[in-house]
Amino acid sequence: MDPIISSKRGFTPVRLCVAVFCLLLAVGCVISPRRTLGGGGGTPTPTPTPTPTPTPNPAAAGKLYVMNTTTNSLLRFDNAFTANGNATPAATIFGTNTTFNSPNFITLDAANDRLYIADTSDLSVLIYDNISTKNGNVAPSRIIAGAATTLIAPTDVAFDRVRNQLYVLDDPNILVFGSTSLATGRNVSPTRSLSTAFIAGASAIFLDAANDRLFAADLDGAIAIYDNASTLPTGAINPSRTIQGASTQLGNPEGIQLDGQGRLIVSNAGNTAAAIPSSITIYSSAAIANGGNVAPVAQISGSNTGMSVPDQIVVDPTGTGTVYNADPGAARIAMFANLNTATGNIAPTRKISGSSTGMTASGPVGVALDNTR
Repeated sequence: MDPIISSKRGFTPVRLCVAVFCLLLAVGCVISPRRTLGGGGGTPTPTPTPTPTPTPNPAAAGKLYVMNTTTNSLLRFDNAFTANGNATPAATIFGTNTTFNSPNFITLDAANDRLYIADTSDLSVLIYDNISTKNGNVAPSRIIAGAATTLIAPTDVAFDRVRNQLYVLDDPNILVFGSTSLATGRNVSPTRSLSTAFIAGASAIFLDAANDRLFAADLDGAIAIYDNASTLPTGAINPSRTIQGASTQLGNPEGIQLDGQGRLIVSNAGNTAAAIPSSITIYSSAAIANGGNVAPVAQISGSNTGMSVPDQIVVDPTGTGTVYNADPGAARIAMFANLNTATGNIAPTRKISGSSTGMTASGPVGVALDNTR
């Protein structure tokens, strides 16, 4: 595994020991054979509800949030729709009050101006209300942490805006916290604990709240899709469909999103052994159709892209679509516009990088976009 990926995920010796102990305890200290992912057991694929495209705010300039894990700082760039080059952040949240300790992926509830942060080495989830107004050494509004949470290495978060539930990737599990947890925080128990049982480990999650559908990336080179996510019971979960196989060009998938057309967008750190380069791969209707060993309809990859280790991504579905990619290996955020036609060895439309940005080598891993402000 790439050292940047390893460090990003918080794989310290102590944490690995804890994670292995908990995993063995959960399966009764018996190593099970690898489960074959895929197939819906003959169940027809549900008809999807189109993901609503947000109505653009003509006055919005966009706010881009970047988690720079090596400096334990959260950066906010205003004028996100046009920011380019060696831009200076409009705000930097940093200091002891933040409790940041190797924070990783983030997700934004733009409607409520609320940011959720997976703080890996602090074994916590941090919640900032009114995030667009924060700056400096400010404490989170609430923290989910403590023995009752069962958190051992939180690395990604996804928010269900319809049902007010927070999904936390805590490999090998996905923990779900209900509305009470989000309101009060601290040492609260998850309402559900879902086990993916991925052998290589889960690297990212994404929730399509409108269709009640959960996506999970397997570092082994697969995307698992779970229908009726809000009713998945505690315990091992089997995917409704899986995108997996040589044709998919999935290599250490690190970020998952859907665009305004319902296409699945995946960032891949690459797999040298399998000769799969770093890339952003796009699958037409694969998020909701039969899945399997499907080839991407578009693939952004090559020397002109400047990609090193593409990590979390966020998609602005308005207009022709733009994907924002955090790349710790390149110490930058890269934007690829015209997502509906973008493919091949293309250069980013824009990129934020340089000494003034606050982004450092191996630093920018998490990214979130507010396209309403």
